[in-house]
Amino acid sequence: MRSFRFARWAAIVLLLVGSAFLSAANAQVQDLQVPEQHTTPLTTPPAQLAKVEPLLLPAYAFTAPSPRPVPAPASSAYDWKGFYFGVSVGYAWGNADTRIEPLPTAAIFVNLKPQTLSPDPTGMLGGAQFGYNWQRGHIVFGAEVDANAAGIDGKVVQSPIIQNNGTPFPGPGNNITISQHTDALFTFRPRVGFAYRRLLAFGTGGLALGHVGETANTDFHPLGTEQYSAQLSQTKVGWAAGGGAEFGLFQHWSVKGEWLHYDFGDDTFTANPSVPFPPSAPPFQVRYSWQTTSNVIRFGGNWHF
Repeated sequence: MRSFRFARWAAIVLLLVGSAFLSAANAQVQDLQVPEQHTTPLTTPPAQLAKVEPLLLPAYAFTAPSPRPVPAPASSAYDWKGFYFGVSVGYAWGNADTRIEPLPTAAIFVNLKPQTLSPDPTGMLGGAQFGYNWQRGHIVFGAEVDANAAGIDGKVVQSPIIQNNGTPFPGPGNNITISQHTDALFTFRPRVGFAYRRLLAFGTGGLALGHVGETANTDFHPLGTEQYSAQLSQTKVGWAAGGGAEFGLFQHWSVKGEWLHYDFGDDTFTANPSVPFPPSAPPFQVRYSWQTTSNVIRFGGNWHF
């Protein structure tokens, strides 16, 4: 009877111990498993996944960078290139200093002192210009032709005549008269300038032509019997140079101002007496030497084709 009870209790104990062991083992297995809601099944082998992963990157990561745009050459805001035509008016002042020399010498021609008189011609001018510009960025090259009618006059009178010893020639009315007159000016000039926005500043220089008249007279009348007169009228060749600025008003219109210096060199004329001396007398003469330079300031407007 005791053996049966013992066996029954032993069986109960074994069942309880076995049940506890199975419960513990089952808990360990569940702890080792990854919960289904927290895992993603691995369906692609890692080697293939490494090949696929770059495809998942953004498209811009594999787009070649576009080249940086090259900036356009700097240019002015106004287009200066092409033909243009315009008109201008201005004011001129000149240097016509005239050297007066008695010949053969002042010591022999005692009645006349060597000296220089200055007619200082001034006056207005007006005309037209025509030209063409090439433009590259801010740099403007061009050439211009202009023609101007002018009234640039100067005259000086010295009375009485000063003799070589510094005293006046006796008697009233004797005098030395010098004059110069310019009635036309022409130039052909290259130009080079710098353009900024609507403003063009330029320098220029080239060939110049001018029609110039010059007169001189040393008159010993009424007490004396002689006068020594000279008269020249000619088209002179020289040069002109200067600079200025032009401003673009509208698409085809501009206004300008400029200064030019003209130089036509010197003129020389030797005058004989109005009444020849007797053959035994020295060959008295008077030599006149004129300078011919002018400065011009003018303003105008141009139409750009």
